[in-house]
Amino acid sequence: MASFRFFCAWLPWWVTGVCGSFLLPQAYIWPWIGVFFVLLILFVCSGWLWCRCVAALCAGVIFGLWRTDTVLQQQWPITDKAQLQIVTIQVKDIPQQDTQRSRFVAQANLPDGRQQQWLITDYSRQEWPVGSRWKIKAKVRAVIGENNMIGFNREAWALSNGIGAMANVVKGQRKSLTAASDWKIKLAQWRMWCSAHWHNQEQKYPQGVALLKALAVGEQSALPASAWQIFRPLGLNHLVSISGLHVGMLAMLAGWLCSKCLQYMPVRIHQPWIYTRSTAVITAIVYSALAGFAVPTQRSMLMIIILALTWRRGYLRAFQVWWLTIALVLLFDPLAALSVGFWLSFLLVAVLMWAGDGNSQHAKWRQMVQGQWAAGLASVVLVAYCFGSVAIISPLVNAVAIPWFTLVLVPLALLSLILPLDILRTMAAYLAERTMRMLHWIADYAPEYYPAQAPLALWLIAAVAVMLLLLPKGWYLRPLCLLILLLLLCYRPPKPAFGETNIKIWDVGQGLAISISTARHELLFDTGTAYAAQSVLMPNLRAAGINRLDTLILSHHDNDHDGGASLIRQQLQPLKIFAGQSKAYNFPVKPCLGGENWKWDGVWFEFLNLPVTQNNKKNDYSCVLRVISADKALLITGDLGKQGERALVAAYGDDLFSQILVLGHHGSKHSSEKNFLRTVAPIYAVASAGFANSYSHPHAEVQQLLTQEGVTLLRTDRQGGLQTTLSVRPLHWKLLQNYRPYWQRKPALL
Repeated sequence: MASFRFFCAWLPWWVTGVCGSFLLPQAYIWPWIGVFFVLLILFVCSGWLWCRCVAALCAGVIFGLWRTDTVLQQQWPITDKAQLQIVTIQVKDIPQQDTQRSRFVAQANLPDGRQQQWLITDYSRQEWPVGSRWKIKAKVRAVIGENNMIGFNREAWALSNGIGAMANVVKGQRKSLTAASDWKIKLAQWRMWCSAHWHNQEQKYPQGVALLKALAVGEQSALPASAWQIFRPLGLNHLVSISGLHVGMLAMLAGWLCSKCLQYMPVRIHQPWIYTRSTAVITAIVYSALAGFAVPTQRSMLMIIILALTWRRGYLRAFQVWWLTIALVLLFDPLAALSVGFWLSFLLVAVLMWAGDGNSQHAKWRQMVQGQWAAGLASVVLVAYCFGSVAIISPLVNAVAIPWFTLVLVPLALLSLILPLDILRTMAAYLAERTMRMLHWIADYAPEYYPAQAPLALWLIAAVAVMLLLLPKGWYLRPLCLLILLLLLCYRPPKPAFGETNIKIWDVGQGLAISISTARHELLFDTGTAYAAQSVLMPNLRAAGINRLDTLILSHHDNDHDGGASLIRQQLQPLKIFAGQSKAYNFPVKPCLGGENWKWDGVWFEFLNLPVTQNNKKNDYSCVLRVISADKALLITGDLGKQGERALVAAYGDDLFSQILVLGHHGSKHSSEKNFLRTVAPIYAVASAGFANSYSHPHAEVQQLLTQEGVTLLRTDRQGGLQTTLSVRPLHWKLLQNYRPYWQRKPALL
């Protein structure tokens, strides 16, 4: 056991090395190998302790780089267009369905003999049974998502989940093949069979059944998007799935029931702890299997197994178990470190252990309050950093919801699967339905706070402040720690100086969204799609310190330009709204009229729209905005086509001159006429488009024309979100996400 404790002593260094390897800008493995052997020789010769620790750290870096490089070599290559492929696939997991599409994970057998896991989307919403095999034609592209200040990192998600590519099934291009099966397929089919148990209750209790499916078999896609919107302001996302908390609590409950049963056995049981711990472990394994062995459940299952094997006579301390569990997870899958859930679950467990150390003698109610206080305080920093919001009433809601979910809903959901009693399933569905309705009602009044994205140093200091606040002693430091947290939550990014304006072109996929900030005013030009506005634009505007808008401009009525208009109007409450097609909206909107202009903080804004006839296409109604600051100008034309561009040249001529041009229609060949481009004479042209989009934006003809005219092309599909400042200083573009680790292919550096 002494040797095992010695082994655990250097585990933190190895874990730190594995996790730290993902922060490196380059994947140079040989220098690390060289340093490792040098340190190993120094330790053998001199016995210096620090050599052993740093050697363990180097070993972790080497392991992380090696395993990640192996996965990266199997990723689908980056191309400008999705590639048509005819492949054989096998459906590996329960398909997710909504009103527009079916989405599922499948194993694809490539023509060259390689195998990859693909995330496949079918917009014709056909049936894809788990385990079925198909020959399909699909449009395949690399997993590249949006890249801004904060937000969901699709590349990190794909790597941590083993997804090598994304594909769309070509309609009508599939052929059924003989199904094959393995233990993973049988597991997924068993989960589907369990999911169908509440079919009779689904019509009467739709939300309740959806919640039961999420809690019992990990089918989170059963919950509608509206349900997920209520979990965020309540801080309940971690409860609405088979989370580590549920696995741990259910294992403890099963172990406790086993111990009570053993007490009433007619014969005396020797070493009853073997039976209770075995019951807890088996329960954790079965419940994790119901979730398809999702990563969060794997972590909890491993921790329970380790505790069952070592929690006797003080073999391992709590934090040694914690480090050993992390090490085992990373040993099997080092890319789990790229998952946000990995950090949230492990760090929150660490916080609870840190806060509970030395409080074991206190009353149970006091320990529970202390744990809730610790989790809530840590969540302020962790959740704000990861998601850009703080659910203010989350501690209060969780104090009631955690015991209700873990001690009532989850056991009842599982019991209704085990016992074939329809009345039990109805009762479970009824209680779950009432729970969802209550949560909807609370969410309507739940306040949220959106802190701006502070410098990394301030986040690190705030994390240290939380640790100090949770210590049982050290009261004299607590006022300072609270002041640091207050500083973090009240931080606001610096505003442009008078006469300057900051331009941010957000990466919203195939769409357009540009925020323009002056010293005291905020303007947003377009919102992207409804999904992009909800998942990308809103969190990033909040992170940029934009909580109110003075003006919202909707270039024209097209989903990729105004899909998020209702959300932005509700959340940011713009004082004025302009639109190219003002009659298309059910809220007050002013039309964009040529000649209308205004001045904010020394910055000039003007509309250059021209009258259009009723026969024109909707793209021709696009608002045309020109912004002038110091001696620099920005021109945005929405989706204006070549006919509209010719009319602008005829009406304004050289007055269109702008150093920055946001390409019309995302760089389509139907915009950016040569004469218009020469009249504007931009230094930079920006194409806001989605990666490998089906429209080939920006088009090759436009790219060639820009090259001929000596215009530098910037692309959100390749580089992500971009920002610059219009001032007397020379133009300088920066990426909204400045740091690029070696495993991330987007953004490409400027």
